Amino acid sequence: MKRAMLVIAVVALAAFAQEKFKQRENKDRKEFAGKIVCIGCQQQQQDGGANSMCTLHSKHALGLLMEDGTLWTFVDNNRGHHLITSKKLLGKNVKVLGWSFPKTQYIEAWKYDLQKGEKWVEYDYCKICGFEEGDHEDTDFCEDCREE
Repeated sequence: MKRAMLVIAVVALAAFAQEKFKQRENKDRKEFAGKIVCIGCQQQQQDGGANSMCTLHSKHALGLLMEDGTLWTFVDNNRGHHLITSKKLLGKNVKVLGWSFPKTQYIEAWKYDLQKGEKWVEYDYCKICGFEEGDHEDTDFCEDCREE
């Protein structure tokens, strides 16, 4: 009986969380422009910098350094994970469209544009899986995206 009640409580909590997630509006998204940097290395380079040990612990997790020096982290979900982990993006200029969480300096990414030369290339999901063209033979989709 206790187990059944626990399952019901977990399902109700998940439904509440999902409903709360749906309350955000696309019109509330903002664009954030900057350069993709290693968060730990960036903090270590500051005066009195952090002993980030990013090679050991955070594996050089990436974030967004804006022109004003503000350092933002990405929410690590299906859309933000690539921005955090893809070393191909390190040092690249990007424009991220998403929702901000200013008290925590987090951006939940929806999509982003990557600067290539003088033009901006839009990256949306599913191409975002981090794979290069041809990595999956005849498709640019990752396994998860192919299932949809």
